[in-house]
Amino acid sequence: MTFKPSTELRRCCSPWPFFFALIVANLTTAYSFAQNLPLFRIAVGTSGEKPSVLWIGAEHGFYRKHGVNVEVIFMRSGPLSISALASGDVQMVFAPSNTVLNAASGGLDVVVVGEIVSRPEGDFMARPEIKKAEDLKGKQIAIQSIGGGGWANNMLALDYLNLDPDRDQIRFIVLGDQPSRIQALETGRAQASWMGSTFSAPLKKKGYTVLVDMARAPISYLGSYLVTWKLFVRQDPKLLEAVLKGTLDAMRFVLKPENKPIVLQTMARNLRLNRPEDAETGYEAILAVYSADLRPKPEGMRKIHSILARSNPKLQKLKPEEIIEDSLIRKIHDSGY
Repeated sequence: MTFKPSTELRRCCSPWPFFFALIVANLTTAYSFAQNLPLFRIAVGTSGEKPSVLWIGAEHGFYRKHGVNVEVIFMRSGPLSISALASGDVQMVFAPSNTVLNAASGGLDVVVVGEIVSRPEGDFMARPEIKKAEDLKGKQIAIQSIGGGGWANNMLALDYLNLDPDRDQIRFIVLGDQPSRIQALETGRAQASWMGSTFSAPLKKKGYTVLVDMARAPISYLGSYLVTWKLFVRQDPKLLEAVLKGTLDAMRFVLKPENKPIVLQTMARNLRLNRPEDAETGYEAILAVYSADLRPKPEGMRKIHSILARSNPKLQKLKPEEIIEDSLIRKIHDSGY
């Protein structure tokens, strides 16, 4: 709606021109300030709610506070985000442990500098006629990509259900983001898929089967991390510290109950939901799985490492803790920040 001042306010004595000029000046100054800051791009290869803390940090000034202009870029999968890092298009990726392990085993000198998600979340959902694990034998599972975070969650769920894709003739079909996978379940093209909590909630209301509640099942957690080049840590630690501090500030903001309305609005906008309240389930999920201190923990990689190593001999020579670089986040905490 366009605001139209009254005739009286449009007179020469009106304060509106002054206020308008002041607002424009402030916006111009803020824009110029952001433009003068170093640009730092973080690629995100998931379509769920997990990157919410990064959206909050970028959209609400937490990174600019520390002198860096962060841009969060959505990519269709974890492997694609790693490719963007390898090509130099981004300086960091938000990726699950399996994506990091595959990248390291492929020869990329990447390291984990911060942990965002410390536990699995979401649900392994199946069509209503699928009532138990055995019903999935010979069926199709929709995934976002081979080797991505969603794929890893599917693999962890199958492992928990004592199902083996090869032995039980379970096939994977790559269908992209979560809305596309929901459509595949609804049309019967696929019979099961892992979903983030925001997207699994509507399916539950429709009578779809929750085969595994990832947050409640006794599954070794699958971490999601901030990943960059090992050389970058040595060459520009101050820039990375600024990014980690901004993320830490954003994490503290997200975890405070009084900030819930702003977090819901930010999530709904980035997830393209109709209403902020549609992000409620996802909001509760991230509160349960976020790592408040950002400290990377090696045990988050060990379970998926054991699964991946079955088919990737290169991973058998790689220890998960070898790709964790926690010196920067330890320095931040040791300083009392």
